[in-house]
Amino acid sequence: MCKIMRLAGLKSVLFGVIALFMAGAFTGCENPFDPLDKSDKIEGLTYVDFTAAWDRWDSDPYGDGLLVTLSYSNEFSETLSFHDKPHEVVIEFWTQKDRNEGIEESDPYIEKDQLFFSRTFQFSNSDDDIRIPIEAYYQALQAAAPVDDKGYMLVRVFPPEQYPRMELVVAQSDVQFYVPETGDEIPNI
Repeated sequence: MCKIMRLAGLKSVLFGVIALFMAGAFTGCENPFDPLDKSDKIEGLTYVDFTAAWDRWDSDPYGDGLLVTLSYSNEFSETLSFHDKPHEVVIEFWTQKDRNEGIEESDPYIEKDQLFFSRTFQFSNSDDDIRIPIEAYYQALQAAAPVDDKGYMLVRVFPPEQYPRMELVVAQSDVQFYVPETGDEIPNI
């Protein structure tokens, strides 16, 4: 009987060692259902879009600048969410000149659109917005388009780990870069 008890104890120790060995061997495997995706790539990204609106984000009663919200989508137009995937976003503001029908683009007297603001932002999370304060571009806006506060906006997104280095570009016309307060001609800058 004593021999049987020793054998049973030896078997349980042997099973315990095997179980520990197996647990150690499988801890290095990736769980496909793990919610923490460590890849920098934004899976399924096909195109980007944005909205830009004049906004207030501090306690004073005046508008503060342009709030840009980016949306990333796949080929089925489904919005993609991501976190901790840093990449560059370049935002450009351009004047928007009226072009007369029938005038050649190569005519030296036609007014051309001008780039008056460009800035590179680091973007990491799909829930974030980009805030561009009026102080960053108001002087350039007045120099480039003193009468009209509208123009077109170009957004260039350089997604992480897209090889060859892919650039997604989207533009919108008639973006309102500045909305004067009632009775104000010049913002409080």
